[in-house]
Amino acid sequence: MIFINCANPVNSSLYVDTGTCLNGEKSSNVSLLMRSYVNIGGMKASDLMEMCSLERMTLLPAKDYMSMSYKEIQSQLAYGFELSWHNSRCGRCAVVLLVASMFIGKNFPY
Repeated sequence: MIFINCANPVNSSLYVDTGTCLNGEKSSNVSLLMRSYVNIGGMKASDLMEMCSLERMTLLPAKDYMSMSYKEIQSQLAYGFELSWHNSRCGRCAVVLLVASMFIGKNFPY
C-alpha cells in the first residue's frame, strides 16, 4: 500500500481518495493544500501523476483490495501483520531471509 500526496486532484483507478480521513481540519496548513490518496495493488513509476509524491509504504495482508473504499482499507490495516525473519547460512556468507506473515482477523500466538 502506497500513500501519495498530490497538489492537484487525480482521476485514476489506481488512486483511492482518502477524503476527509487524512485531509481533515486537524491537518497542518501544508497538508491542506495537498490531496491524499492510497495506491493498492502496485504501480509503475510512470503511474505517478505530476505534482504527486510518495509519502510512505506499508504491507497489507494478501487480499484483493480493488474496488475498496479507503474506510474499508483502513479497517483491514487495523488487523496489522506479523513480521519475522529466519537466519540461513550459506557457506561463508550469512543470509537473513525476511518473511512477512500476514494475519487477518486471527489471534497472534503470543
